[in-house]
Amino acid sequence: MAAVNLLIISMTGVTAVTNMDKPEEFFRQITFSCALLVHLFFESFQAQRLIDHSSLVHTSLTSVPWYQTSSRTRKILIFMIMKTREPCVLTAGKMYVISMDTFSTIVRTSVSYFTMLRSVYN
Repeated sequence: MAAVNLLIISMTGVTAVTNMDKPEEFFRQITFSCALLVHLFFESFQAQRLIDHSSLVHTSLTSVPWYQTSSRTRKILIFMIMKTREPCVLTAGKMYVISMDTFSTIVRTSVSYFTMLRSVYN
């Protein structure tokens, strides 16, 4: 998914720049690139929220005053702390974690590829 988005963003950017003399085609390519970026941003943003909130559960559990609870509650707390050590994440094809870090990497790499392709085209 990331590689496909990366290539599409780069190629539509190059196509838009090469068609600057055709306003309709230029606008179409820019609109498509922007829509793809917005879609990718919202996917990444929601995945990042999942990571943040699942980490918050672990942080909240570790700050509970466990020493003031019953032994049964302590056992449940230990179990819950163990289960929440790793935050919940969304992955793309079990290859990479979707997050805002991934989004920024995709955008930076797309801009780099766009710059390279544009210099090759000129």
